[in-house]
Amino acid sequence: MDNSTHNNAENLVRYLDGELTNEEKAIVENQLRDDAVLQTEYNSLLATRASIRYYGLQQKVGGIHQTMMKEFQAPVRSINNRRKNIRTIIAVAASVLLLITGYVAYNFINLSAEKVYSSNYQPYELSTVRSGGSIEKSLLEESYAAKEYDKVVNTQFDRAFTIPELFLRAMSYLALDKNDKAIEEYKKVIGENETAKTSIFKQEAEYYLALTYIRNKEYSAALLLLHKIQDDPSHLYHEKVTNQLIRQVKMLNW
Repeated sequence: MDNSTHNNAENLVRYLDGELTNEEKAIVENQLRDDAVLQTEYNSLLATRASIRYYGLQQKVGGIHQTMMKEFQAPVRSINNRRKNIRTIIAVAASVLLLITGYVAYNFINLSAEKVYSSNYQPYELSTVRSGGSIEKSLLEESYAAKEYDKVVNTQFDRAFTIPELFLRAMSYLALDKNDKAIEEYKKVIGENETAKTSIFKQEAEYYLALTYIRNKEYSAALLLLHKIQDDPSHLYHEKVTNQLIRQVKMLNW
């Protein structure tokens, strides 16, 4: 292993860690563009680091990273011992990566839109209406409370539906597995709120709309809403939108 190899390996690690100056970064990027072998090594390092971070194994392999850095910085005179150590380190890292890859593959294969939807969905109960919001006692509310969802979506009035009624219709369509209709009604709830500059069932509609998008395999639309909710600590469903949920939707989107 010559000094240029040491420098290349060290620079790749520093490049991934964001420790290079702009000039050094430009040099590495030029080398990656021109050297297919170096690009392959970089891709391997990138995949390893991403997998390790993804499953929270940074600390477990942190010692490996530090040892590798020491090996890169050590004098050339101990070349034979360093080679043996680096081979051992690479073997351990490869084993860890193999386990991670297998775990990722297993979870990916067993991941589905319906599973993600079901694990994050819970029926909306009218008794959970937060203070400040209310639903006028009506046939729609009674039908929804009795889980007569067909009756909810088929009931018509000689007037426009109120925002709460639109929300109940959306939830009923979702319960009936009519995703497209549910999406349409949730959008009406959000749109009516934006027009009237109110927030009646708007946050509920956003969360359940995101879940419906997942169920309907419209992952990009779901991610937009999930990020919006996660970025708003005051959102009613902020805590329900976890990093794990977003990762799962991203995996489905792949």
